[in-house]
Parts: sequence; C-alpha cells; structure tokens
Amino acid sequence: MAPPNGAAVQRSPTGVVREVARGAPDDARVALTFDCGSVMGPSASILDTLRRFGLRVTIFMTGQYAEKYPDMVRRMVAEGHEMANHSATHPDFTKMTDQQIRDELLYTEELVVGLTGKSTKPWMRMPFGARNERVWNVVSAEGYTSVFWSLDSGDWLPDATTAAVRSRVLERTTNGGIVVHHCAANQTAEALPAIIEGLQAKGHRIVTITELLGRPG
Repeated sequence: MAPPNGAAVQRSPTGVVREVARGAPDDARVALTFDCGSVMGPSASILDTLRRFGLRVTIFMTGQYAEKYPDMVRRMVAEGHEMANHSATHPDFTKMTDQQIRDELLYTEELVVGLTGKSTKPWMRMPFGARNERVWNVVSAEGYTSVFWSLDSGDWLPDATTAAVRSRVLERTTNGGIVVHHCAANQTAEALPAIIEGLQAKGHRIVTITELLGRPG
C-alpha cells in the first residue's frame, strides 16, 4: 500500500502499512465514516441525507447489523457506499485469540458478500479502537488494513447533543481527516446536513476511505 505523502500510518517492522488514521494534511478531502453496530437507529435518515447531497461514504459494518437489517445493507451498497468490516459482534480484539479474531472478520465478510456481492476488504475498524501488535498482525494477515480516525464525533457519549456533534465536527475536521460517526446516533442524523454544508463551505470534499487513501495492493 502506498498511502498519500503525509498520511498518518502505522507500519509493521517490515514496512507493511497496518493502520491509517488520516489522509494527507495538504489534501482538502475528508472521510465521514459510519460505524454500524447492532442497532439500526436513524440509518435510513443518514442515507437519505447522503443521497440528497450526492455523497458516498465508507460504512464499517458488523455482522450483527447485517444479519438483523439485510435490506438496509443492500440499500447502502445500491446507493454506492463502501462496505468495510467492523467485526461480527463488536468484541475487544485484544482479549480474543487469533482464531477468534479471524472468525469475527470472516463471519461479517461472508455475510456482506452474500447479501450484496461486495467484499468488506480491504478496510476494517477495530471495535472500541482496541488493538495491539498481535491484533494488527492477525488483521493484516487476513487481508485488511485497519482504519482509525483523526476525529471522534462524540455522538456516542451519554450527554451528546446535536449541537455538540455539529460543532465538534465542523470546528475540528482538518485536511485529510477521518471522522467517525455511528449509525445508531440520532445526534449525527440530525446534525449531518449542517455538517456536510459546513465542511463543503470550508472547501472540503467528502469522500470514501478508498478515495482518500487509495486502495492497498
């Protein structure tokens, strides 16, 4: 993989890129990403907004979500969004065996491919952001590159409000940024139109992870 110059990456001792946390600081493009856990929440509203603005994003999918809401997953792919892996059951990978991690990734991959014909590779996101050297190695060996984030929208916090999510994202998103939102967060759904308009007014272009970073190869 050859990420853009200046991208924040984590490499193995042999130089393989195992994780990316942001794109290039001189690139006005940004990635708004969405983690889908086990609750659908306002997913339809989020997709409606993205479609209204003509945007495609990267969605990190759990097997639990895909199993419970197959029609929603099919809609995501039909509307051009990029599927990525977020495990099957959203466990802490650092507390699992290597084989358990592989099983988590494979379960979601097979489910999404079966529903949509689209692979979740090459991108994945660690549940809870929990990872270490061993986890990176296992995930990389399974054909995935971990995607962390440069900004957490905070939409999952108990005291999160629509205004707080909107302000945080608009004030803190910078060139090459990777922002994490959640499909189950009403605050994100309500703030999303203003976030999109605000980022575009600042000169940012909202893209998928592959568009921001290039595809590993």
